[in-house]
Amino acid sequence: MKTVLFVPGFKEQLNSRDYKSTIKAIEDKGYKVTFVPINWQRTLISDWVKELDQVYEKHDPKKTILAGFSYGSMTAFLSATNRTPSELWLFSLSPYFSDDIPHMKKSWLATIGHRRVAAFRALDFSKLAKNITCKTLIFVGAVEAKKYPSTGNRSKVAHQTIKNSQLIVVPDAGHDVTDKNYLAAIQKAI
Repeated sequence: MKTVLFVPGFKEQLNSRDYKSTIKAIEDKGYKVTFVPINWQRTLISDWVKELDQVYEKHDPKKTILAGFSYGSMTAFLSATNRTPSELWLFSLSPYFSDDIPHMKKSWLATIGHRRVAAFRALDFSKLAKNITCKTLIFVGAVEAKKYPSTGNRSKVAHQTIKNSQLIVVPDAGHDVTDKNYLAAIQKAI
């Protein structure tokens, strides 16, 4: 049985949204899911990756899938660039890489803080993506892609850049991995 290490969205924990539904949807397909809590307070993406990697070290990479939602998706992606999971599942990959930052609203950048923005500016997606060798599923909600074009674009670029990737556009779903349409798309794809 493969284990899915699941990283939540920014400032979220297990009960922040109905992550239990997402976990159940994945477990119903025969996987074991480990929810990876992250300390989001006054930390950078490098810290988030370290936290995920500490959990990941306890698992066999050949039997481990890295998954994440939003900033958790970025965290899983970065971990996969230095390791070789059996698969990588990116749910609503956040568009906060070096080539995304110039297109971001200043209010969004102010909200996440200058230290985090500086850390994101150091992340060259194209260079990092070359290190991904495993099967990769990239999910994005159709509604979220329309509402947040940078997220939709990041998903398309990720699909074009990551070898062995599949882009799944979830109909009628926003930025919510617990949405019933998102859950149905996950179950169909995995």
